[in-house]
Amino acid sequence: MLPIWILDGNDPFRLDYVIIAGGGGGGELAGAGGGGGGYFASMPGEQSGGPSASLSQIVFFGGESVSITVGAGGGVNANGSNSSFAGLTTTGGGKGGNGTSGTKTAGDGGSGGGSQAIGGVAPGVGTTNQGNDGGTGLQGSNFPATYYAGGGGGASADAVLLDAGYGLSSSITGSSVGRAGGGGGSAGTGMGRGGTGRDGGGDGSRNNAQGGASSQATAATINSGGGGGGGYGPSAWGGSFPATSGGSGVVILRYPSYRRDLSSIGPGLIYNKFQSGDYTVYEFTAGSDTITF
Repeated sequence: MLPIWILDGNDPFRLDYVIIAGGGGGGELAGAGGGGGGYFASMPGEQSGGPSASLSQIVFFGGESVSITVGAGGGVNANGSNSSFAGLTTTGGGKGGNGTSGTKTAGDGGSGGGSQAIGGVAPGVGTTNQGNDGGTGLQGSNFPATYYAGGGGGASADAVLLDAGYGLSSSITGSSVGRAGGGGGSAGTGMGRGGTGRDGGGDGSRNNAQGGASSQATAATINSGGGGGGGYGPSAWGGSFPATSGGSGVVILRYPSYRRDLSSIGPGLIYNKFQSGDYTVYEFTAGSDTITF
């Protein structure tokens, strides 16, 4: 890994970062899981999306202002929004495909959304060195009891059938946290269960159109960049079990705590600041503005 360095007079110091875009929303009507948001990281011994090597260094000088944007999670049937820091931009996760006429296509993104179960539509494609592809849905012979929609791709792996792709873990905040996983796809009663979300992604719903147990899609985790879970609906299929939105992204910065705090943080950013061992950590959870070192 080559770190970012901020120059404080003649004494540079390392700044590590994790940049995650918003996850894609799940799809409706035999709907698929959303893809995880694109993932960049510079932490020693960790990886960026793909997975791929951590990113190269950037040099800052004291007093320089840098822009930050934290991407929102995508609503149902919508891609997530991009996140950025210092000119590095991660791509929002792709939406899960859905069976509604005219809107079946899964979204490409940081990680791609899964494809819905009706009509053999292809899953979404992930962005190189940010994420991976969604899973492919299948319409069974006894539809809607037997089908599954594809899970969303994650930062470290493609989705596998209706289960989402895994994200990546980082210890930048002091403990290992998995983020940018995909959302699970929805499934029929005959499939036994809905798809499993990974690393912040929501689980998919399970259809009870022909009786038996059912389950709602679960929400993606806030600030995880996880994909939303796929839903099945409408009420004609036995009830309303809606898809869920993707999780919002996050931008996390870490540097040695013996250095000064940031000189200024623009009012458009929402953040948490805390100490983790020998480091000061800024976790930006929403908004867009500039910071000054």
